[in-house]
Amino acid sequence: MKIVITGANGFVGAALCRYFYQQGHSILAVGRQAKSHPNLAAIAEYLSADITQSLPPFRADVCIHAAALASDTATYQDLHENNVTGTRQVLAAARFCEYFVQISSSSVYQFKNIPAKESSATLAANRSPYGKTKLLADNLVGEDIPAGQKRIILRPRAIYGIGDRVLLPRLLELIKRNIVFCPVSAQISTSLTHVDNIAYAINLFLRQASQPALQIYNVADAPVYNLRQCVLQLLSAVYQQELKVCSIPVSLLKLLTDLNKIVPFSAKLNPLVLNTLTQSAVLDISAIRENLGYQPRYYFENRYPQIAAWLHGVGGLNYYLNNLAQMPWELDEKFAVRTT
Repeated sequence: MKIVITGANGFVGAALCRYFYQQGHSILAVGRQAKSHPNLAAIAEYLSADITQSLPPFRADVCIHAAALASDTATYQDLHENNVTGTRQVLAAARFCEYFVQISSSSVYQFKNIPAKESSATLAANRSPYGKTKLLADNLVGEDIPAGQKRIILRPRAIYGIGDRVLLPRLLELIKRNIVFCPVSAQISTSLTHVDNIAYAINLFLRQASQPALQIYNVADAPVYNLRQCVLQLLSAVYQQELKVCSIPVSLLKLLTDLNKIVPFSAKLNPLVLNTLTQSAVLDISAIRENLGYQPRYYFENRYPQIAAWLHGVGGLNYYLNNLAQMPWELDEKFAVRTT
């Protein structure tokens, strides 16, 4: 099949390009940059385009929409332009595709003490501007579905894997002189989603025998993780040593966040970050298991060493942090895609 993948220069889009190329598909990669990274050019045709503007029709079997603006500091206008208007333009361009895949986000949920089900996402709930625009985009996907087209919305939580340039940099900021200043309490549970589990879910969708016009699923690893333990495991692997831990009380973190509202001193200290670090966030994945036969193959315990090995293989911590924009396509020989 020919597969269009938007956001091909980003972490998720790059991983999906590699995955489906290795599955034997033809890839049309869409990105905002004028030129593609050489590793992308080796496996895909490239279309430089701004998805917030009108796009030419995609002549392909599948469109995977992975492009988005994921930011806790961007204005609502920018988020809406990229995530809502952008989705509308991609849907229009994909009207002749047989399949449409929307990579959404768990930010559409307001997490409580029970795992979030797909039906619990409503615009009436109080959520972040990013989460609101992602849910508005999801709503667009559910409208005006062309005859014969099948659509799926996938909602992952805290995507991780090689090529990540969002989650890992935030975790690295917690370290000062080999001490982890950890604001995550030992009681916080979370779902995590390895990026290849997203690709696996899409594969199941494309092979599904009987399909309704629209399906919406949470997608995550099978285990529910202890967030604090995962953070410390990954950082210790990256630094290749056991790190000392200095716990930051939740009460202090809340106080600093409240002060930051009055006298801003850090763009990275906001209610969204606070909720991520202090509230459990678990996805219910029973629907995707039952309807797609989803049995996630990747787990944090056997994948975080791979992330650390990749980071050191591409040049180490300083190189990684100084070249974040190209990290989704920076692969050493061990992880490179074979093109012959």
